[in-house]
Amino acid sequence: MRIFALIFTAAALAGCGSLDSFSGTGLVKVLPHFLDESGRHTDGVTLLHRDGYQHQLRNNPKLVHGVRYEVNWYGAGEVTVRLELRSTKAGTDPMTLEQVVSAGGPRTHWTPMLLDAKTYKIFGQPQAWRVTLWQGDQQIDEQQSFLW
Repeated sequence: MRIFALIFTAAALAGCGSLDSFSGTGLVKVLPHFLDESGRHTDGVTLLHRDGYQHQLRNNPKLVHGVRYEVNWYGAGEVTVRLELRSTKAGTDPMTLEQVVSAGGPRTHWTPMLLDAKTYKIFGQPQAWRVTLWQGDQQIDEQQSFLW
């Protein structure tokens, strides 16, 4: 019985040592969500509802009326979240959206970046994205989609 406790403790310590620290400032993840005519990204309260509805919107582009990028970042102080987009429309220039946000503590924060219905109609379906986090003139972190 002691050997199982020893193995469990060793595995727990090894797992804790491999976790990334949330010290400083950086990006955790970026979630792009298609929006319907009412501005909703889900038709229910669970993640299963959200994923199913996103699948439905992805397969029916005529139902999509916008895109919201949910940017999860950590840190304190004032930062600039920059979203760069490339369109599937031929001849469309890349688009950049920026938002200056501030946070009081080192925990994680969510910042929504919206491509509204009017802009979406002109720009078209985003094909690739890149999110960068800036403090002043210094780039702190970056995440990008597979096609960037």
